[in-house]
Amino acid sequence: MASLFSRISASGYEKVFRVLAWRHPPVPRPIKLGPRSRVLAFTCAGIGDTLTDSVVFKALRETFPEAHLAGVVHRRRRFLLEHNPCVNQVFLFHKGPLAFLQLRKELRAAGAWDAILHLRGNDPEPRCLSYLLDPGVTVSVPNMTRLDWLCGHHVSQPDWDETHGVEQTLRIARYVGADTPQPHLVYNVSGEDHARMEEKLRPRLIPAKPRLVLQLSVGRRGSWRNWPVERYAQLLRLIDSELDAAVFVLGGADQEERRRELEHHFKGELRPYHDIVGFFNLAESAALLASAHALVSPDTGIMHLGFAVGTRVVAVIHCNNPVNRVGPHGYGDRHRVVQLPRPAHYRTPADASMADIPAQSVFLKLREIWYQ
Repeated sequence: MASLFSRISASGYEKVFRVLAWRHPPVPRPIKLGPRSRVLAFTCAGIGDTLTDSVVFKALRETFPEAHLAGVVHRRRRFLLEHNPCVNQVFLFHKGPLAFLQLRKELRAAGAWDAILHLRGNDPEPRCLSYLLDPGVTVSVPNMTRLDWLCGHHVSQPDWDETHGVEQTLRIARYVGADTPQPHLVYNVSGEDHARMEEKLRPRLIPAKPRLVLQLSVGRRGSWRNWPVERYAQLLRLIDSELDAAVFVLGGADQEERRRELEHHFKGELRPYHDIVGFFNLAESAALLASAHALVSPDTGIMHLGFAVGTRVVAVIHCNNPVNRVGPHGYGDRHRVVQLPRPAHYRTPADASMADIPAQSVFLKLREIWYQ
């Protein structure tokens, strides 16, 4: 029902704004940013994509240190921009016509914008909002939208499918004259989040050993990216046999079934891990990752958080999202990747199983970075 409502809503926005754009087509104006420019960026996607967009704010801040940088982010991801020191102002995106009108009011009240950048985000509301603000200084990538006719400037990327996400979004920054020599994801853990995380762990009597985090799942969507629970159990036995680590199994509150399945693998045994599934919010999880020696994760937001906070990461990635698009970018030799091979007959994610990645392969990569 929610999906049907979203499709109807999207269709309504598209019809209304197609008429508006026909009557008042976007007329691009030159974008020339200076020291005190005001830039608004829409980044209204999931955790991983929003973190990928953080490199644009970094490039803008390094190029224009005194500029006012604002971001529109999904209300559930607000902490990602609030923990980005490059961002001056955060606006929250909600679905629905009333929320649309309220956000339009807030964005107009904030003042005029010298550039409006579409990074990552779902159609149609972000494009419609930018059209109402100032389509002449709006920059978009046609690959990201069906509504590119609402934007005055287009950054063509014919090699989109072969380009890393960081590079995809950084090209938008370069279009307006910004760049960074170190295109790293940005997330700063606050002292409050770190203290809260440690306080929650205190009653569990965690031994003073290097911390190793295993992310159990990618969540509700994209379950084909999940590494099987059985493989996690095998990896835990390998870790327990060799690495002197305090191991944490991390996951959202929606992963109760996978948590129980993993617990069942060690029934009657002393579990070689600390179960913290559903225990931390995302800001606290980021604090845990920042304190950890290493992370093992499938392709999910936690993987990108690991990149951003600087912990070593073993990324276990499905062939549908190849590492050259979603893996570590610009971190040198700090991370490792285990990529599921793409079968010759491959058409959809269901044609390849993450179960074909053995625990031993992941453990060997983990051991490499553990002893760095």
